[in-house]
Amino acid sequence: MAGDMKGRSDCDLDIISMQCDNEARYRKQITITRPIFTEETFQEGYRISTSNSSATAKLRRSCTSNLSSLSGHGLCLAVLKFFPIIGWLKEYNWRKDIIGDVISGLTTAVMRIPQEMAYALLATVPAVYGLYSAFFPVILYAVLGTSKHISIGTWAVVSIMIGNAIDAVIDVELSNINNGTSEMAEMTSGISAEDNTMLRVQIATSLCLLVGIIQTLMGVLRLGFVTNYLSEPLVRGFTTGAAVHVFTSQFPKLLGIKTTRRTGVITLVYTYIELFTKLKQTNPCAVIMSVLALMMLILIAEMNDLQAHKSWCRREGRKGKKLPIPSELFVVICATLASYLGRFEFKYNLSVVGDIPTGVPVPTVPSLRGSMSLFGSAFAMAIVGFAISISMAQLFAKKHEYEVEANQELIAYGSCHIFGSFFRCFPHATSMSRTAVQEGSGGKTQLAGIISALVVVVILLRLGPLFSQLPQCILGAIIVVALRGILRQIKDLPLLWKVNNVDFAIWLLTFLCVCLLGVDLGLLCGVGIALVTIVLRTQIPNSSIIGAIPNTDIYRDVARVPDAREIPGIKIFCFSSSLCFINADNFKNSLFQKVGINPQKRLIAKHKGDLIKKLEYSHCDDEPRNDVRNEADQVQTIIIDCCMFNYIDTVGVKTLQTLITDYDKVDIRVVLANCKETVRQSLLKSATLNKKEAIGLDRMYLTLHDAVADHMPSQKDDNFKHVGVKIQNEISYETGV
Repeated sequence: MAGDMKGRSDCDLDIISMQCDNEARYRKQITITRPIFTEETFQEGYRISTSNSSATAKLRRSCTSNLSSLSGHGLCLAVLKFFPIIGWLKEYNWRKDIIGDVISGLTTAVMRIPQEMAYALLATVPAVYGLYSAFFPVILYAVLGTSKHISIGTWAVVSIMIGNAIDAVIDVELSNINNGTSEMAEMTSGISAEDNTMLRVQIATSLCLLVGIIQTLMGVLRLGFVTNYLSEPLVRGFTTGAAVHVFTSQFPKLLGIKTTRRTGVITLVYTYIELFTKLKQTNPCAVIMSVLALMMLILIAEMNDLQAHKSWCRREGRKGKKLPIPSELFVVICATLASYLGRFEFKYNLSVVGDIPTGVPVPTVPSLRGSMSLFGSAFAMAIVGFAISISMAQLFAKKHEYEVEANQELIAYGSCHIFGSFFRCFPHATSMSRTAVQEGSGGKTQLAGIISALVVVVILLRLGPLFSQLPQCILGAIIVVALRGILRQIKDLPLLWKVNNVDFAIWLLTFLCVCLLGVDLGLLCGVGIALVTIVLRTQIPNSSIIGAIPNTDIYRDVARVPDAREIPGIKIFCFSSSLCFINADNFKNSLFQKVGINPQKRLIAKHKGDLIKKLEYSHCDDEPRNDVRNEADQVQTIIIDCCMFNYIDTVGVKTLQTLITDYDKVDIRVVLANCKETVRQSLLKSATLNKKEAIGLDRMYLTLHDAVADHMPSQKDDNFKHVGVKIQNEISYETGV
């Protein structure tokens, strides 16, 4: 042996040592000896906190907390919380961070200018209003927002929603003018082509104010959690469907064709039919410029993506970051020069942006006339815009290890919308592509956003008219290329199909609803589909019979774990959902089916003196085997595992009471195990409804093992040895790891 050991290398000895350590670790045992506890005996031996968690108590504590914040220190904290800029400016490292913020601000501004003009046209308002929306909201968000990296401004999905809402309102109002029922009759009567533009701006401004009011109220009422109801598959399916609408809306610009804007159901189908019928009217100049712009934008975008990926892979060994190539600005400048020098507007009838007035708009009070017809669209924009913005904010906050506050973000977004509505801005949100560029080019704080907004001011004050000859097809190409990231979300489907079929269905059905029914109605249908899946999963959850793993206190589904064994005379039933009015009947029927005993039918059989076994199993579709019937005859105890019960309502309580009473009549005891505090309190309070059938603490056990140990038959029987329980008013078992 010694010779063998000498012949082994040090590496071999290390491996043998590790194997011995692992074997020793696996041989460790857990030995526990304690009394069997029901909830009643446990509370007699141990003190239980009786803290009041009622709604009244929570309201009282909240009021006390708010009153304490009125002190001097509390007011300072409230000011710091409401104006996050004070906090990050105090800690700002001017020597280290200013260069990154300046470079990031200039880079984002280069990308922002063409995108803002393009998304303004997508919202059916003049391009200059996109520049307004790129300045006023950005400045205010830097003061009130808690995210250091997101880029506030126009976004394709919200812009298409604005355009659809404006078209729908104008169509309805114009159709009602003759009847005198229009709320906006004074605005729409005798409308001209020039006035149509200003009417659209007024409606967009009203939408901006409504969105701001909705978001601010949600923030004040602490409703930042509402986006939890928009699951990730729902949001991604919705944004992909909306991107299809945006993509389709740009085809007429790319081809130089004038088409009718439509709203409502299956508008995509009608749009493509009209496009195909008007292909002969295609403008060759627009097609050539669009193809060249798309090729250049896609090529540079792929280069930027590749560069960003390499930079990410080597970020630990690099001191700086390569800036993305400003493809949008480069294409805009080239196309504007070509259009101006070649006089494309006059020679080839090419649609251009048109006059861009210089200067900053004078603040005006937005009109809320006709707001009732806009409220639904405004609410959808408020929710969608916030959902996208907060998800982007949380993504980058996690990456850079700081926190964002959802309710403060709501107040910030709402304030930006309200403030911007006085300067003719339209609803906005966080742009995913601009946010990635702002963070990727070195941005550290919202100072980068302020710098990009100042660049926009320079454009508004001095350089705006230079873009008057910019072809609209170029802006359409910019929008189409900017949708690459959103359209790529369709790659989610294969993964979702493998991981979760329900999420796959939510994604796909939401996408189809948005494409076929429109953006607003599609979002509503998507939310409805998601809620229906939750209801169905709650109404028809999984249920199972639980068995014991030999010589352990571990219990598993006997249908899934072959080593789990049922305990003779005891049935352990597990229901994988909270018990409420939605699934109470399903709970009862599943219990009857899994346990194999319907107490009401057994009672009827006893009274009538009929064949007990036939009537007992008549509820099952298939006639049970003899061994199953004999096993059911031996059942003396049913243990309901309540570990999945997060709550129980009055219907659920009555269902349990009825089951306990019915099974008691046929000499079968029903007990509960693993009850949470909320469930216990609901069951104890149910005594006020029916004292005779009240469920007391004596029927509730701390764990499944307590319940099993307390109801084990005689331990002399070899059938019970695999449970590993000694019955002497104690639980004593040993488990091998």
